Amino acid sequence: MRCTSCNIEIKAKTNFVIFDCPYCGEEKIVRCNSCKASSTKYTCPKCGFTGP
Repeated sequence: MRCTSCNIEIKAKTNFVIFDCPYCGEEKIVRCNSCKASSTKYTCPKCGFTGP
C-alpha cells in the first residue's frame, strides 16, 4: 500500500489514514501522516478528484 499523495510505501507501524474518494466513492485514498499533516494534495486515480 502506498500514500496517494507522495507514493511512499505504508508500513504496518506507520501512521496513516485510508478513506473512500469523497467524489466517486469507488477508490480508496491512502494518506501518510506527513501528507495529512501538511495538507498535501491528492488526486483520485479513478475520477481525477483533487483534495487537500
